[in-house]
Amino acid sequence: MNGPAKAVRSCPVGSPDGDDAPVRQGSRSPGRGGAAIAAWVFLLLLAGGVPGRAGVLRVDLNPAERRRDVEAVGWQSWPWQPGTEQRRSFGPVTITLRAHPSNRLEMVWVKGFLDEGVRLGSDGVTVHGPSGQTWLELVLEGLPPGRHSLATWHNEPRSIEPTPFEVWVGNEKQTGPIRPSSRARHDDDLATAWVEFAAEEGRSVLVRFQPAHADAGEAGIVLNAFAVDVPDPARQARHPWPEREDEHVPAEAGGTVTLRWRPGREAVAHHLYFGTNRAAVEAAGPADPSHLGRLTRAEYRLTGLSHFAEYFWRVDSEDAAGRITRGEIWRFRIRHRAFPTAEGYGAFARGGRGGRVIKVTNLNDDGPGSLRAAVEAEGPRTVIFDVGGTITLESRLVVRNPYLTVAGQTAPGKGICIRGYNFGVLGTHDVIIRYLRVRPGDISGETLDGMGLASSDHCIVDHCSISWTLDEGFSSRGARDITLQRTLIAEALNEAGHRKYPPGTRHGYAASIGGHIGSFHHNLLAHCAGRNWSLAGGLNQSGRHAGWLDIRNNVVYNWHHRATDGGAAKVQFVNNYYKPGPATEWFWILRPQREGVPRFGPQDYYVAGNVLEGRVGPEEKWGGVRLWPGEPPEQYLFDQPFFDPMVQTHSAFETFTNVLANVGCNFPVQDDLDRRILEEVRTGTARFRGSRTGLPGLPDSQNDVGGWEEYPEIRRPPDWDSDDDGMPDFWERRAGLDPRDPVDAQQDRNGDGYTNLEEYLGWLVGEFPDPD
Repeated sequence: MNGPAKAVRSCPVGSPDGDDAPVRQGSRSPGRGGAAIAAWVFLLLLAGGVPGRAGVLRVDLNPAERRRDVEAVGWQSWPWQPGTEQRRSFGPVTITLRAHPSNRLEMVWVKGFLDEGVRLGSDGVTVHGPSGQTWLELVLEGLPPGRHSLATWHNEPRSIEPTPFEVWVGNEKQTGPIRPSSRARHDDDLATAWVEFAAEEGRSVLVRFQPAHADAGEAGIVLNAFAVDVPDPARQARHPWPEREDEHVPAEAGGTVTLRWRPGREAVAHHLYFGTNRAAVEAAGPADPSHLGRLTRAEYRLTGLSHFAEYFWRVDSEDAAGRITRGEIWRFRIRHRAFPTAEGYGAFARGGRGGRVIKVTNLNDDGPGSLRAAVEAEGPRTVIFDVGGTITLESRLVVRNPYLTVAGQTAPGKGICIRGYNFGVLGTHDVIIRYLRVRPGDISGETLDGMGLASSDHCIVDHCSISWTLDEGFSSRGARDITLQRTLIAEALNEAGHRKYPPGTRHGYAASIGGHIGSFHHNLLAHCAGRNWSLAGGLNQSGRHAGWLDIRNNVVYNWHHRATDGGAAKVQFVNNYYKPGPATEWFWILRPQREGVPRFGPQDYYVAGNVLEGRVGPEEKWGGVRLWPGEPPEQYLFDQPFFDPMVQTHSAFETFTNVLANVGCNFPVQDDLDRRILEEVRTGTARFRGSRTGLPGLPDSQNDVGGWEEYPEIRRPPDWDSDDDGMPDFWERRAGLDPRDPVDAQQDRNGDGYTNLEEYLGWLVGEFPDPD
């Protein structure tokens, strides 16, 4: 039985049990025996790559704002305040950075490079002035006696010519001239320097960076980062694929992934180490099982990988003299669909897969057994509901910790309805939320949205119902790789006292969406006055238009004065069905707002197959688009899509039927509000009016439409799930599992790639057949 519950044995790759022998392919030279292993250890020592050497220190010099997005993963951050000298301790080692007394060390930062993932090279400490007075000194104190090394990174992120420099240790020149890289677009492309030296007890080590030519006139030295007791970065393998820390790597059939890297300087061969234990891969030598061989090509094909495992690999570089330079430890995981019907760019959210089960046992706002306690916990976790009913929140509920699955479909009775405050995801990753109702209303006196995925990555919201919000129903500004699907957003409160606007302001808005890439498909937006959708791509760190949005197969009904408008860098607007209602006064379905073009860069659109009922058919090119005055549409409306939507696409007419048949929180039951909304969409009607505006279908308070219905508090019986693993006893018996063994929830009984718990969660909503 394959699955993540059993530990992987010493084989470096295979099924989670380690039972399948992997196929290993690559250009590999014959083994060289015990003498070669001894020589490898000796040469590795010469190369400054002592395995596990104590005291390894990596420091990234960053702006003083303490923004997390400037920090390199695995490095310590040194927020820099301008001045002639700064001193900082890292454990027993103290580092001083200083300039000539007549000069200052300034922080340079070009934040636009953050958009390309450049962390080390986008910022750094710099000194500038006459070459004779322009130097940067790095003083190390507290190093244990013996041989040490110092690696430094030098990239000029500004559009100025970098100054070649030399590196001196004490009174001796060690290396140079070295020309810094200029505006490097990847941290692996930064220029580096590397020196070795001997430390003595009680004595500091002085390293100076100075212009290579003292008579060069004006000069500048830049230092982005430094590391103590690491190998020479220029000789290390770099540019790995899979990329560092990538947890969503696409694998070919059979769990096949081809490792690739760029050889280090003067490398003629590569020693590859691979396994599922970081410490073992880090400590391994040629005699260890994780050593996959001496390779002459910078790639290696692996099969039999499992998305349940995490993998570590290392490439040591060998030069023509046989010297070995030790490589970094790289980590990756392969992706798997969050659940069988997940689509779009958030479809591979990991959620709580393989983690613990946390049960919601009461409807309290906070405390043990509450939804808040489960959401705010840390580590991979799946939230199971042993109670159904209404949760009245007393403050916002925000998901900030990654690897979470909220399985609302497990709630008994009518399911879960959240009111009072909102429930959303902010600044985290790998979150799955399914089958919840979020209906805040106006009882808190706060201006609230409903749900959201702002600044989050690899997240998906599926089959949720959102209504009675004061700001907007949903927001995903600044997100990456997300999906909103099969979700019903309705009756955003219109004239409801939005705190940011004067009294009487109408703000019944559905959604402001962003993402790179954001997928929004098979949703229903009904009875929302505006922002159906608002394209909130925003600006990237370079001040250019951002956001790649795929909006397809949605149904929109009874907007008032705004349908879809705003802007983003790339928008695919495909096969959506817009149906005017009794409040509709605006008959354009898409209005690109191009005030910021060209100042903030292009906004490009692919528009096809949309319907505006009674006015525009799917065959009409750019049908329903309000063209921007004074600009030829061919400059921003294109005939071909920009990227794969990763969504099974229906025609607009199919969409209307398909979405209304399966949208919102319709399990365990569809509540009265959603049934009413769906009926009004079908019939083109609106039963209620706003109490302040009088607009049909657009309430100003939840009381205008009758308020919250009753959701009786229903609890699971004590013997429902004897081992508390999230799967009820009856289902475990039918699946051939042990109702008294909590471990089997995280196993995969049939090898389909989903844990038994995930299969149960999907079975509830028709994604898997009966287990027997």
